[in-house]
Amino acid sequence: MFLTGVLIWLHQAAKALAALLILVTLLPLVLGLVLGIPAARVLGLISSTIVLQANAVFVGVGMGIHPAVVLLIMTLVEVGVVLAIYSICDAFALQSARVRGMLERTEEKIQKVPLLARYGAVTLVVLPAMPIIGLYSSTVISWILGWNRMLSLIFITIGWVAVTAFLLLVALGFVQVLF
Repeated sequence: MFLTGVLIWLHQAAKALAALLILVTLLPLVLGLVLGIPAARVLGLISSTIVLQANAVFVGVGMGIHPAVVLLIMTLVEVGVVLAIYSICDAFALQSARVRGMLERTEEKIQKVPLLARYGAVTLVVLPAMPIIGLYSSTVISWILGWNRMLSLIFITIGWVAVTAFLLLVALGFVQVLF
């Protein structure tokens, strides 16, 4: 039983690390290499995205990276992080009877609200823009509520691209914020 649990954790950890390595690190670095952007700048944008989420656009623009490249790198990081979070959450569900029970109770409650069960993932478009919820919590919310992962990823990414593009416009001075 213990060995099975360890193998499950290792499998889920490998999936999470693969998403992080390929989407969060490798692809942005290759893109930077192809475009002649120093690796330090790319890694700076990646780490800023992980810490600051969508606000990292200000770091990317401040480092002189083209806005389209900033958006692309940040979106690769977002997709990789979302997939890694799903793998980590799955590891908890596979190992913990308490977490599985919570998920089953949540699914029963969601099924009582057919509109939420069917269209709930659409709400993920706005969550990445919300300061407290942001990218990480929106992923966990979609996982807890059992929404379709592919749809959830698509809607989280749409919201991410929208808020990132808006903040790019602010960073470039096209939009003035009244604060």
